Amino acid sequence: MVASAPRSSHRSSDGGSSRTATTTKTNSSINNTTKTTEHDDTSSDATQRAGDEARRDAQQLRMWRWAVAAALLLVAAAVSGVSYRFLADDQHSEFKNSFDQYAHAIGDAAVARHHTLGAAYRGFRSSISTYVASTNNDEWPLVTIPYFRTNAGAVLQQSNTEALCLMHVVDHDDRVAWENFTVLEHQAMVSEAHMLQNGNLEALDETGFRSYISVPSGTAGAYVPDEEREQYFPVWESAPAPATYEQLNVNSLATPALQMHVGPLLTLKDQVIFAKVHPYDDGVLHSELAAGSAAQSPRTSFYVAVQERVEDPDSRVVAILSGMLSWDTLLVDLLPDNVKGLVAVIKNTCGQAHTYEMDGKAATFIGDDDLHEAQFDDLERSVDLVDSDDPEYLKSEGHCRYSLHVYPSRAFKRSYDTFKPETAVIVVMATFVALVILFLVYEMCVHQRNQKIVENVATKLNAAASNPIPRSIEEQPNAEKSLEVKVPDIRVSSLKGYLNGQTSQTTSSVGQKPLADLFLETSVCFADIAGFTAWSSVREPSQVFSLLETVFSSFDHIAKIRGVFKVETVADCYVAAAGIPEYRKDHAVAMVRFARDILSKMHILTKQLEITHGPDTADLSLRCGIHSGPVTAGVLRGERARLQLFGDTMNTASRIEHTGQVDRIQVSSETAEFLKECGKGDWLVKREDPVEAKGKGFIQTYWIASNEKKKITVLPPQVASTAASAAEDSSKSNRKVTFHATTKLQNQPVAPAKKTSNTLEDRSIRLVDWNVEMFIHIVKQIMAHRDASSRTSGANVATSTAAASPSSSSPTESAFEKSAESILMPLEEVQEIIHLPDFNQRIAHKKRDPESMTVDPVVVGQLRSFVKHIALLYNPNSFHNFEHASHVIMSVIKLLARIVAPADDDDGRNLLASSSSSHGSVSGENGGERKSIAATLHDHTYGITSDPLTQFACAFAALIHDVDHSGVPNSQLVKEETRLAQIYSNRSVAEQNSLALSWELFMSERYAELRACVCPTAAEIDRFRQLVVNAVMATDIVDKDLKQLRNNRWDKAFSDNFEETEKDARNRKATIVIEHLIQASDVAHTMQHWHVYRKWNE
Repeated sequence: MVASAPRSSHRSSDGGSSRTATTTKTNSSINNTTKTTEHDDTSSDATQRAGDEARRDAQQLRMWRWAVAAALLLVAAAVSGVSYRFLADDQHSEFKNSFDQYAHAIGDAAVARHHTLGAAYRGFRSSISTYVASTNNDEWPLVTIPYFRTNAGAVLQQSNTEALCLMHVVDHDDRVAWENFTVLEHQAMVSEAHMLQNGNLEALDETGFRSYISVPSGTAGAYVPDEEREQYFPVWESAPAPATYEQLNVNSLATPALQMHVGPLLTLKDQVIFAKVHPYDDGVLHSELAAGSAAQSPRTSFYVAVQERVEDPDSRVVAILSGMLSWDTLLVDLLPDNVKGLVAVIKNTCGQAHTYEMDGKAATFIGDDDLHEAQFDDLERSVDLVDSDDPEYLKSEGHCRYSLHVYPSRAFKRSYDTFKPETAVIVVMATFVALVILFLVYEMCVHQRNQKIVENVATKLNAAASNPIPRSIEEQPNAEKSLEVKVPDIRVSSLKGYLNGQTSQTTSSVGQKPLADLFLETSVCFADIAGFTAWSSVREPSQVFSLLETVFSSFDHIAKIRGVFKVETVADCYVAAAGIPEYRKDHAVAMVRFARDILSKMHILTKQLEITHGPDTADLSLRCGIHSGPVTAGVLRGERARLQLFGDTMNTASRIEHTGQVDRIQVSSETAEFLKECGKGDWLVKREDPVEAKGKGFIQTYWIASNEKKKITVLPPQVASTAASAAEDSSKSNRKVTFHATTKLQNQPVAPAKKTSNTLEDRSIRLVDWNVEMFIHIVKQIMAHRDASSRTSGANVATSTAAASPSSSSPTESAFEKSAESILMPLEEVQEIIHLPDFNQRIAHKKRDPESMTVDPVVVGQLRSFVKHIALLYNPNSFHNFEHASHVIMSVIKLLARIVAPADDDDGRNLLASSSSSHGSVSGENGGERKSIAATLHDHTYGITSDPLTQFACAFAALIHDVDHSGVPNSQLVKEETRLAQIYSNRSVAEQNSLALSWELFMSERYAELRACVCPTAAEIDRFRQLVVNAVMATDIVDKDLKQLRNNRWDKAFSDNFEETEKDARNRKATIVIEHLIQASDVAHTMQHWHVYRKWNE
């Protein structure tokens, strides 16, 4: 019994604890349920209030939405209206300004032509009075003016008038003497006029002469003797010459048109008196003809009094000079062809008005009276057509004073009416409507998104209300989450290191930070080579890149000195920047100094390079543009990674360069401000007019003042190196050279035309040096060919390179004597076929590299002297000058290079790729291969490849083909019967003269060594002359006989029916190629740029 007590006690204790725990949980659940119910009620009230607020906010948003849309539409309407008004006013202003410009031009031209008319007739009047006063045997009115038709024709042409006649003033007492005088003189006077006008009397009908002063009768075409009067004004001399004698002795004073002007004529003796516009020739009035289809322009007679003595203003009037003016002559050829619709009204003080419509250069009469459109009255522009400001003339009666009134028309205004205002309104309205629609769509999308967000929040709130204490918080009430934010190590960009040569970064852009940075203060320069496109189009690629490498490497050196960063070269444009990668406050000053340096360097380099790169090289220059501002610089990694600059500063600098001028530095206003801040404002010269830059509109720019104190004279190295060896010839070449033919016509020397100077300008000296370089390369070809020939045939040294010595002059002298006999008529030497040497494989095999040959300095000096003398023989006319000849030489050499070896030609001077520089001396297998190439080229080029003397002759002909050319065509020389034309029998005058002068110079003793080097034997001299004659004569494309010879040669060469040997056929085609080569170079400028062709053909 005692032992069981604790056990019972223990069970009771356990049961009590369990019940206590159960009771506690139940109470806790009841409390939680109560709290949840209270929270649900509170949450429901909050949700209701939130919903009401959201609805109110949505309603307000809708109201604001439509208010903003309406405001945008109102702004659109306002902007459209302002744009329309502005563009319409601008359009109307353009119309008015254009009209004012054209109206003033018409008025000024009409007044000038009217003044010219008065001056021409007054001058003719004075010459008539002076002639009669100087002739003792003649006395008014019994006077006939000799050559009246010729002088009157000049007056008609100068004044643009249609007819002119002279009416003598015959007093009553002189009537019988006058009528007897006309009987004796009329036939000779009219016959002389017809001979002067027509050259014969075929148009003269010698009928209708009346020996008395007559007037028209009532019957058409009938005349009766005039009644007794105090004075008569009979018509005597006229222009154009009269077809019959009918109008002679007709008394003009009897016509009403002249009667009303007699008073002003006799009182206002120095004035031109104009009559009213009279009816047409057929008697029909203007208004009647205007209604039909044959309206004519109104015409007016005018009169000038001829006084007995010019020097005495009070001397008596002895004759009346009358003219006929068609008013449309004052209005034609005044406007461009595209300007149409202007109206000109000619009015006079006699109450008449006549209207013309001006379309381009034409002026069409549209009717009498003032027919302009009244809506343009306020735009009237008028001028008085009077050439005197004498008060008596202006207020006197009895004559008509004319004025010109110009108006626009609806057609003219329509040409300035565009749809710009309407288009602007449509674009503005469409833009704003689109903005409104986008705004509404955007607002609707935002509203829908916000509604979804609110719904999501409400859902979450409801979930939170149903379970205010999340289970996770119950389980881990003190749990904390720690977030570690890893901040990357952001370091300074490595662009600066890249620019300074620290290129440890890989070229791959994957996973790498971009190498880029922003430079806020920089100056960028664009320097473009002006004229490079035209220059490079006529040069070999090697010459183009040789020039660019020389110029740009010099610029690189200057950039390093000046601390300027070279960005890149784009074609012929050099781009540099200052202020990167290192900041510098004086970036604008440094860039301007750099631009000045490269401008000066460019002048020096181009003058030096012209000797090796040919004509026009010295004309190349720079156009520089500088702008300052921020740029974004970065390296685009990958293949060919390089630094690039981006931003508006680059674009603006390019625009500044593009709108600049050659040999000048143009800077923007931003750069100008930096220069002023650095105290360099005196460098700036403000450009007068703002420039229009693409994408920028009109901007103000400045020129950089030049800092050159004097021009730099450059002595090219090539000139300096040969100056000593050619000193004697150079001193001789400063004297003017004169040569003449000595045969066929004695005492008639063919001498060059006089030059303005006997020395050459710097430009011509550089051209001489370039020509010498070109000829030396061909001379080396000749020497290499002769050397191979001597080693092949075993000939003596006279045929090798040593043949340049004067020891071999005897055959040359005989050849000279033979050629001198026919020097005066080269045209007679033109051959249908020129025979070229046959191909020799052994010579081609043994031929050395021509560049390894050495030309005797004496030969070089004589060659330079000869070219300089030829340059002095050229006249300074606009086309046939030494510069043109140099261009022709350049074209000939390029064509020869294309003919000889189109694949291996380096710079236009290596004319024999089959045997020279690209291969050198070869043997074995290579030698055999080259022989095959040489043989193929020989056949392909009809033997021109194998004969360097032919190539020398082509270049020689290009050099001399226009020597002493006067700039006058052969046809004009023949027409003028010049002495030169007589010497050369009126055929190919200029060409034969050029060849004769040049050949006599070449064959003179002073060039014996040069001749011995080029063609040491008589046979070579003869062949060389034949090549030169055919080539120079080919430049005359007008001579009919030469043209027929060339046509016949062509027909035979390419005819299937003409039979000849293979050798003759090859030589015939070679002759065609040689002549066409010089023609293409001289006439068509083949291988040259369009700008070069226009330069020599305008």
